[in-house]
Amino acid sequence: MPRVRRGFVVAIFALSSLAAHEALAADPYAIVASAKGRVDVTHGGEARRATFGTPLERGDKVTVGAGGAATVYLSDGNVIELAERSAVTIGGRVTPAAKIGPGSDPSAGVYNQVSRFVTGGSRQNGLVAMSAMRGGAETALIVAPRQSDVLDDRPSFHWRAAEGATRYRVSISSDAGATWTREVTATELAYPADVPALARDADYLWKVEALGDKGPVREESSAFRVLSGGIAATVRADLTKIAESTGGPETPAAHYLAGSYLSGRGLYDDATSHFMRLGELSPESPAPHEALGNVYRAIGLTDLAAAEYQRALELTRSP
Repeated sequence: MPRVRRGFVVAIFALSSLAAHEALAADPYAIVASAKGRVDVTHGGEARRATFGTPLERGDKVTVGAGGAATVYLSDGNVIELAERSAVTIGGRVTPAAKIGPGSDPSAGVYNQVSRFVTGGSRQNGLVAMSAMRGGAETALIVAPRQSDVLDDRPSFHWRAAEGATRYRVSISSDAGATWTREVTATELAYPADVPALARDADYLWKVEALGDKGPVREESSAFRVLSGGIAATVRADLTKIAESTGGPETPAAHYLAGSYLSGRGLYDDATSHFMRLGELSPESPAPHEALGNVYRAIGLTDLAAAEYQRALELTRSP
């Protein structure tokens, strides 16, 4: 029988051809937050395969087949966990045998932040938009932080190798001027221990210069913002609540919702790690790849986005 816990209010993650029905409401009554094995949604008498982010309306029936499992998030904050050979009708009564777990209510902004990301586009639209760019556009150099907010006031920096480069110069600046500069041979740099942490609630520009034996090869800059201490604490508290309401931080539902929430807040680097982990936990699902594609597209890493969208389509077509 389904087991119910208090959880998070969430919105739809648009999964294109995988959606339970094509006419998607802006704020569905529930979504499928995780799916293992055969999970079907019956809407208007028609049954379709469900996956992460499938939107659900009142009256929809979620059915889990043998060996399967699913997590459903309702807009009232309840979480329904479905074991194999079980079903629930959305908006219907919860069976008396179900148990209400401890859980915790979400903060007021969680729903809006998740909605901002999960309703923001599909892999098919992304592939169409980027098909002409894959061959002609120069590959971006900066990976993270890239057009993003960051929680940590001592963030790490990541970029891609540039042809002909033997070393890289990383420099950080703000409105007040240069903050610090370092040269390394690797394509990542942990925040230097010998310089002060960055100011919170402040904007920064970081630049990476690829240097070769004969001089500069290439350079690129990107802005990022360090969140205030109060906002960073709120985000971390919300992530803790997400983990508590989904059975722990390492469940597929926890990573799916955490990634969507962080993306909605513009914390793209942090979101990426959750979607990557989701892909490891659910290798047969296209949803992690679509989510990564949406993140990469949002920050301008179009080649990575196209690759993730393509992988999502391949998994969609798999038997």
